[in-house]
Amino acid sequence: MTSKRLLSAYVVVMMVFLALPIAVVIPSAFSAGSDLSFPPQGFSLKWFAAILERPAILAAAWNSAAIAVVATAVSLVVGTLSAFALRRYRFPGRAALATLFMTPLVFPAIVLAAAIAMVLAPLGLIRTFQGLVLAHIVIVLPYVVRTVSATLAEIDKAWEEAALTLGASPWEGFRTITLPLLRPGLVAGATFSLIISFDEFTISLFLVGSGMMTLPIEMYNYAEFSLDPTLAAVSTLLILLTTLAVLAVERTVGLGKQFA
Repeated sequence: MTSKRLLSAYVVVMMVFLALPIAVVIPSAFSAGSDLSFPPQGFSLKWFAAILERPAILAAAWNSAAIAVVATAVSLVVGTLSAFALRRYRFPGRAALATLFMTPLVFPAIVLAAAIAMVLAPLGLIRTFQGLVLAHIVIVLPYVVRTVSATLAEIDKAWEEAALTLGASPWEGFRTITLPLLRPGLVAGATFSLIISFDEFTISLFLVGSGMMTLPIEMYNYAEFSLDPTLAAVSTLLILLTTLAVLAVERTVGLGKQFA
């Protein structure tokens, strides 16, 4: 009983520790003062309105959104096909390939960023939209492969085979049987891919440049010259959007079983 209480206390302490930055950032976004400080000075919504007066932040947000959408779309296709190969077939090097897909999750971000930059530089893809998309595909692909694989493991292949015996073509069997059953994994993988890509900092830092800036890097640059609650307002909006996306996925398809 004592060990359970200690474990519960440890979990509570860690959750509080992780939530402390959020508890500081969100109130600061509504401060009436001109400096980013805590506790906030009064109450005001002016810093949310100030976001619309920062064209650089809006342009960077648009770039991040476009990169995240394209990277997620490509990752869904590649990740789904890869999950099928790893789950449904046995071939030499299968274990090594599965490990390769997961390496972006375990490699230090700074090492991965340097490696990607070294690959893209000779191709002329540094500071380009295409280069950022390729880099973000590398970092979000493991999430798609993981979630689709977890969902695919719960789908009995016999259901698809039954459709084939009834006259359906392989494509019709996949489209009418397997694909609808894969929806939870696809939705969860797409959601996490969008969030991870939109929020990516370290790898983007090596690849951005004038005219092609992402929101996290723009916020970092903004903080170098001006530390006002505008950054807290942007962060609050991102926290809100992320929370809503995760809650929506949890309510529709469930998250626990995707990572069981």
